[in-house]
Amino acid sequence: MVSFFDVFITVVFLLLLAVPGFIFEKLKMLPKTASEAISVLVLYGCQPVLVITSFQNCKLNGRLGVNMLLVAGIAAVIHLVMFAVCKVVFAKRSADDKIGLVKYLSVFSNCGFMGLPFLQSLFSNGNMQEEILVYCAVVIAVFQIFNWSFGVYIITGDKRQISVKKIFLNPVIISIIIGLLLLFICQRPLIELAVAGSTARTVLEKFMGSLNYISNMVTPLSMFVIGIRLANIPFKQLLTNKWAYTATGMKLVVMPLITIVAVAWLPIATTVKYTVFFLLAMPCATSGTMMAVQFGKDGNFASISVVLSTILCILTLPLLFLLMNALA
Repeated sequence: MVSFFDVFITVVFLLLLAVPGFIFEKLKMLPKTASEAISVLVLYGCQPVLVITSFQNCKLNGRLGVNMLLVAGIAAVIHLVMFAVCKVVFAKRSADDKIGLVKYLSVFSNCGFMGLPFLQSLFSNGNMQEEILVYCAVVIAVFQIFNWSFGVYIITGDKRQISVKKIFLNPVIISIIIGLLLLFICQRPLIELAVAGSTARTVLEKFMGSLNYISNMVTPLSMFVIGIRLANIPFKQLLTNKWAYTATGMKLVVMPLITIVAVAWLPIATTVKYTVFFLLAMPCATSGTMMAVQFGKDGNFASISVVLSTILCILTLPLLFLLMNALA
């Protein structure tokens, strides 16, 4: 059973992995495009491989399939509820050009760059990790679908900016399809297709070992990027930007509370509850900065919100987890 202390110490030590990126950036030892380059490596290389290898650590069964559907459904409903909450809360400010970005940051979690590494670390010594990583992939897929549909519309207010290609042809969606196909076709991990001790088994073991090296890079590289972004935000702006605090409060308090209400009393597996809660209780999505720049919005404000929420989640994440456990 995961405890308050487990959650607290995990998030603290996870954020410590951001320190090298912070230091190297402050010392001007990195090129200007380091953050973007590493982000591309994580998003298009390491994360998809992690998704595929996660499926390889599970055996196909009805319970896994049902739970994947539950995770997708619950995550989708919570996102839609949060969209509605933001529409009501910011109704009188809808004309403000920055409000679209505030709404986006209030809804979308840093589930890929921080949530996935967090759950990897939290359950590193447990039997639940393989199953939880599969559910993580499902939540990230839901995130990507909403990100390139509702997310784009929230920021731009223009439905024409929505790209169906970006919704379905992104690395996570493709890797989930590959992982599921392999699981359905083989009915078991690839390694088990070969006889133990055979040359084919050795080749498959070495191949999967190489893929695991790549997938294990997700955590350090993701946190390294967060460290670089922390280094680029003036400390004064973290204390004075009221809209950053608004987005942070919505993301770290309101959305997790909605998630707790949604999952605490449901008769579902603990792994499903943990995955949905932790991923949706994460700080503002780092993609907010990229989306802001892409659509001509305030990228600096988005970065401030991401950094501020990342720092404050050290307190909110374990405290709200304690509340969920008390209610469950």
